[in-house]
Amino acid sequence: MTRRTWPAKDPREKLVATFAYGDDLDVGETIASAVVTCTVLSGTDANPAAVLDGACVVSGSDILQPFKGGLDGVTYRLDCLATITPTGRVLACAATLPVRTA
Repeated sequence: MTRRTWPAKDPREKLVATFAYGDDLDVGETIASAVVTCTVLSGTDANPAAVLDGACVVSGSDILQPFKGGLDGVTYRLDCLATITPTGRVLACAATLPVRTA
């Protein structure tokens, strides 16, 4: 699993996270589906799932997840699990997202 740290985001911003799986796919494999979850790494947010702005979308070998808001001073972890066809493998990718007021 890879985990990147993204630059700090302002709570007012709406952005799209890209989870890239191209280097992890073998010839003939594609992404069948994916699920993205959000949890708190540090700070306090009773509802970290509210950072996710709708469902993720499969775009070729990438997963695109819109996100928004977040609380100032909280650092979130976004986890993406992609199910691969035809093998059924599940690949994990994660990112650390700090939220800070500019």
